[in-house]
Amino acid sequence: MGAIIEILGLFLLLGVCLLGLISLALGLPGTFIILGAALVYAWATGFSVVGWATLGWMTAMAVVAEAIEFFAGTAAAAGTRPSRRVTVAVLAGGLVGGLLGTPFLFGLGALLGALLGAFAGAAFAVASEGGSAGDALATGLAAFRGRLLGFIVKAGIAVAMVVVLLAALF
Repeated sequence: MGAIIEILGLFLLLGVCLLGLISLALGLPGTFIILGAALVYAWATGFSVVGWATLGWMTAMAVVAEAIEFFAGTAAAAGTRPSRRVTVAVLAGGLVGGLLGTPFLFGLGALLGALLGAFAGAAFAVASEGGSAGDALATGLAAFRGRLLGFIVKAGIAVAMVVVLLAALF
């Protein structure tokens, strides 16, 4: 009976990790979902399989991944036109776009909305500062690319977190 419960626990852990990876495309913090699943599994097994060191590394990876995604769009936009207004507009545009896009495409609209929101926020901020249409477009595209790159890096780190967890399990 104990082996069956252990196998079911592993399947549940891996299932939640898969949901965490999928949730990234929905704009949710999938890295923390993966971390939470690992923490619950570690606690349920008395920290004998997944230890504190593994959880520590996974926590650091989750924090870094979220920070990279959060700041990537602003860093890219600031590279073309550094200003506090552009930085705030990229962050606000990405947040509002993600929220507005969530109901579309079965939740995948959150990612597209965040990308387009970052673009629109940056372009609007540059235009409101008196920049040309070309500057606004270039800064918006930089914010879009930065936000997309941030998402890709975050997804890669999330996959690495699952690999670290699998290494600890086996």
